[in-house]
Amino acid sequence: MTGLVQALFVAAGMVSIGTFAVAWRRDQAAALAGVPLIFAGAGIAFVAVARFSARAAAAIQPANSPRIVIGVSGPPLGQEVAVLVAIAALAAVAIGVALAARAGRAQGSPQESSR
Repeated sequence: MTGLVQALFVAAGMVSIGTFAVAWRRDQAAALAGVPLIFAGAGIAFVAVARFSARAAAAIQPANSPRIVIGVSGPPLGQEVAVLVAIAALAAVAIGVALAARAGRAQGSPQESSR
């Protein structure tokens, strides 16, 4: 159980550092640097829960009873969700950068036309 607790503490730290980075920076484009940290923390949490729940499910087997086969059916869902979260983080940063560039061009247009 200590491995799960340690992994969840790391995940919580990543999310809190990412939130702090987003909240602290005044420039919107620079604040996007915290978004991958937030999503990375969520991905670490999903992988940790999937890994340690699979290990716990496989370890439940009484010693003196008839052999009961307990298997984890299906793919490791937590790892798949972590990959999905990583892709979502990349998409969120790409959209944010595009919106920041568009806002920068919109603000720069009146200055160029007045010259």
